[in-house]
Amino acid sequence: MTRRTHVVESNGVSRGPLIDTMRPYPEAIRFSLNRMNGSSFWAYSLWRAPEGADLLDDIPLSDEYMQCAGSAEVLTIEVRTLDADGTPHQYTVGKPGEQTGDPTEVIRWDDGRHSTKVFPNEVFTADEAAEVFYAYFLTDTVSAPYVLRELDLSWPPARG
Repeated sequence: MTRRTHVVESNGVSRGPLIDTMRPYPEAIRFSLNRMNGSSFWAYSLWRAPEGADLLDDIPLSDEYMQCAGSAEVLTIEVRTLDADGTPHQYTVGKPGEQTGDPTEVIRWDDGRHSTKVFPNEVFTADEAAEVFYAYFLTDTVSAPYVLRELDLSWPPARG
């Protein structure tokens, strides 16, 4: 039996271990992301469980994770990390490319009840996102050639 090391979450509520019994990890991630329809399934998250966690007994949350929202055709990916002192940072993941002006691409989810604007190079398909998620699964980082744009999560949001 493969040791379960990661947790996946759908729509912010349904959590469980990432398993490879039906298909290998890269294909399990790709399969899930391709099921996203923006309506009944619109968000997917992945994080490493604490060392030694028994995922059959408890499904722990984490302050560091990768998440996406949207549909299989258009989605946005974010990653959350902590500094050594515990300060959180959240980033939108993008492909290499220029970002000028304000974000213009609208990603909608939860039947359009929620949306965000991103730059064109920050729009992913499920298949593209699966590559980013699998690399994160292996390394706990966003690897090259992808780029990160830090989000301002202060509240209330700054007015532009």
